[in-house]
Amino acid sequence: MGVATDVEQFILSEIMAGSAIEQIAPDEDLLATGIVDSHGVMQLVAFLRERYGVTVHDDDLTPENFQTIAAIGAFVERAKG
Repeated sequence: MGVATDVEQFILSEIMAGSAIEQIAPDEDLLATGIVDSHGVMQLVAFLRERYGVTVHDDDLTPENFQTIAAIGAFVERAKG
């Protein structure tokens, strides 16, 4: 599984548990739609740290890095490199 797929599954199973939503488009704005709020971002940070071993610094906590599944995937690839 790729990063984007892992992130989507995490959001659906952990952040949106019990929701009727079954998939999220890679370019859907997670923040503007309310799919992910500030608490959800912190859950994502913990997931990324555990799953991929990436360190998320305060400077990394920007909408550009967490706005879409595609952006999160790109952030993880940069952080791993």
